[in-house]
Amino acid sequence: MKRTILPLLTMLSLTATAAFAQAGMNSYDMADITRGRPTSTRNLNKNTGDHAAAIASTPPLAYYNQGWNAGTVQQLDGQTGPVSGLRYNLGLQWLEVQDASVPNGIRVYPSGSLKSFTLVPGAGQVPHVFREYKYSSTRAGSGRGFMEELNRTGAIRLLVRHTFEERPAEINAALNTEVRPAQQLHVSTLFVVQPSKPDLATELTLDRRSVMRLFKSRAVELDDYAKSQPRILDYTNLNDVLQLVEHYNTLVADTPAK
Repeated sequence: MKRTILPLLTMLSLTATAAFAQAGMNSYDMADITRGRPTSTRNLNKNTGDHAAAIASTPPLAYYNQGWNAGTVQQLDGQTGPVSGLRYNLGLQWLEVQDASVPNGIRVYPSGSLKSFTLVPGAGQVPHVFREYKYSSTRAGSGRGFMEELNRTGAIRLLVRHTFEERPAEINAALNTEVRPAQQLHVSTLFVVQPSKPDLATELTLDRRSVMRLFKSRAVELDDYAKSQPRILDYTNLNDVLQLVEHYNTLVADTPAK
């Protein structure tokens, strides 16, 4: 049966209960997930057989990066160190790091066990930075997890939460035919962090009204900026919205404090 991978920037949520159960998480872990707290790590690197089995059953397309890449990890105490191989498991929502000191050679870092990590796709390529955030979404609920930072400085930050979803084939029972093949989906949901709540990421819809609300008293100024570009910036285009946010951040940074 053919499977397809579809990259999306939409507001879909991934129900990960089955995946977490496969990972050997205990009742403490599940309670943490249900209540949006950082996941307990008391058993993850002790019961190595559990997480090894979960990793082995993870589809290759469930990883953010196909294969191992160099990068860095920042521990909860702020210490940062390089690693020769890491990969981000979207299905299980944890980071996997090559580590010869643990059985099976892979150490896992779920949400709540790191401040951030950086993934370097290849020589000369822009690193991807992921940081732990508390998030709130009208569709996906609330929780904590790693999010990719699209811009790393400034008053407003744009973030992406990456998840993985498997959909079974859709069958027409009456005709006994497959109307849609099974799918494996990378789901990317856009979030924003604003100065009023710097520790909370909220879901952001790519439309003019939602984006302009971010700029408050400077909304008209930003709209004029969008219209003044060689190609008028599109509020439904992520790259264009990122340009608007970075311009806004520059304006705010250049404004003297009162």
